[in-house]
Amino acid sequence: MNVLFIGNAIIDVISHLDEIDQVDPNFIGKMQIVSQKEINDKIKVLSNKKIIPGGSANNSACGLAMLEEEVCFIGKIGNDHYGKVYLDQNKEHNVETGLMVVDNKSTTGLSLVYVTPGGERTMNTFPGASAELDASDIPKATFGGISGIFIEGYILYSPHGLELISKSISNVITNKGFTAISLSDVDCVDRYRVHFLNLIKSNEINLIFGNKMEMMSLLEVKTEMDLIKSMKELSGFVERLIMTSGKNGSLSIEKGVLIYASTNDVENCIDTTGAGDLFVSGYLKAYLNKSSPIDCLKAGNFVASKILKRDGGKLDFSDYREIKNNIHRYIL
Repeated sequence: MNVLFIGNAIIDVISHLDEIDQVDPNFIGKMQIVSQKEINDKIKVLSNKKIIPGGSANNSACGLAMLEEEVCFIGKIGNDHYGKVYLDQNKEHNVETGLMVVDNKSTTGLSLVYVTPGGERTMNTFPGASAELDASDIPKATFGGISGIFIEGYILYSPHGLELISKSISNVITNKGFTAISLSDVDCVDRYRVHFLNLIKSNEINLIFGNKMEMMSLLEVKTEMDLIKSMKELSGFVERLIMTSGKNGSLSIEKGVLIYASTNDVENCIDTTGAGDLFVSGYLKAYLNKSSPIDCLKAGNFVASKILKRDGGKLDFSDYREIKNNIHRYIL
């Protein structure tokens, strides 16, 4: 395999709402952890819903596999109907699932995704079996011969999360692969800011991915000027800091040098779920092929633009031809 993805194996239950005020304004665009009972009660009263295998790192893995890279995903699922759906969908996307862990004592995680007018998503997540993934679930031999690893920050919600991330990164470095991690969500950053900063300042992370709100939370800044200044300072510890900003494009900072790429225009956005995840897919495709930092950003923006017309974070196979024909503009 080429890239190993580690993350929460979650089934997305997506529901479109007619009014934005149907969601608590304090949580719009964010993710909160809920109990199994709470999420089941919420799902029962939905008048419309669509079920799609999700999870941030898994969305990125499936996107990168569609871009013809060899990809393996590791997560933990329950021995249930949702777990089977999860495995089947990953196999359809040509993602290697042989190292997925099936937990007979828990159920597959669920995330209720409310999509409000304009495409913004608000998530209520019951991690289920995914929260029980730990370092012992991943054979050390897995890290040999791979180009690199991508880990979603959501893993830190797990009681074993920090150890899993630290050991995985150490194993990849030993095998001379690249390391990448996402900030995942503002609440995740608020809770685990110290962990994120310690990981970054360990000089063991190559790529940090996050959106503007997450970066501002990480660096505890209020203005864009202070954000860029602080990102430039932090860039001394990593290869690249990479930030997305919706319609305002994306940027990366490497050794204090800022590079910006404008976004691709998208009319009639349906759902922003997975936009950041598919940005990662496009970015890594270009990065793996030694493209320039600006082309990595452009590749990320291009692939992300395609998911905005889909529910959930999985590209449709009908998108494949257009993406294949155009992604090579950014690949060496």
